[in-house]
Amino acid sequence: MAYIFLSHSHADKPFARKLAADLRNAGHSVWIDEAEINIGDSLIGKIRSGLDQVDFVCAILSQASIKSAWVEKELEIASNREIDERRVVVLPLLVEDVPLPRFLQGKYYGDFRKKASYKAQFETLKRSLGPSNPVQASSKDEIAQMKKELNAALAFAKDQEAAAARANDAAFRAKSPEVRAAIEAANTKFPQHAPINRTYAFEVGGSVITLDYALWAISKSERKGSHPLAALLTIFDKWKDIENMIEAYRDMVERQAPA
Repeated sequence: MAYIFLSHSHADKPFARKLAADLRNAGHSVWIDEAEINIGDSLIGKIRSGLDQVDFVCAILSQASIKSAWVEKELEIASNREIDERRVVVLPLLVEDVPLPRFLQGKYYGDFRKKASYKAQFETLKRSLGPSNPVQASSKDEIAQMKKELNAALAFAKDQEAAAARANDAAFRAKSPEVRAAIEAANTKFPQHAPINRTYAFEVGGSVITLDYALWAISKSERKGSHPLAALLTIFDKWKDIENMIEAYRDMVERQAPA
């Protein structure tokens, strides 16, 4: 299992989310920078911290991204890691006809310019990332039910976010030993949640929020009208973290091939 940072422009968000969902279904953990940096954080510091935690940086190269100062900075940091660690860190993924930045020239790149070649190029990318434990595919009926439940949970989280006047990002976070232990316990019970928990699980008010706990608490809130977690999320301004978690899992479910 690899930890992957997707460096991309906002204009390439649809492709980035599709790729992130497929990578998570393949058993890898994925950080998407634009969705995971809090307003008010030191942006360069958070980006550098995130890049230091991952195994690979997948650079989604398009007309928009090669002009992006943030993407350029991310790749500069990642390229320095390549030099320091003497191994491949940056994996260029071409999605449009653009010249490769000078420091990426000579690298083998994934060619995602044609939709028809996506599957073959994705398999090549997976081989570059190393071994993983793919998420077991669900049946067609199970996927339909999960999508229904996730859409309802996401709508609930968005409503709560609006009520709490939530800011628009969740942060890269260094997980404490307590959070890591809770994540491992949840992943053992719900292995299909592991790619989400490793990235999105967080602590609030002394409670560790994993995907299974978030979905259970939201379901109980919808049935009973309240749950203590809702108050904690509002007090600590964390509804957007729940929204990001559920949205990432919904993307995974929608990209699964029925068993």
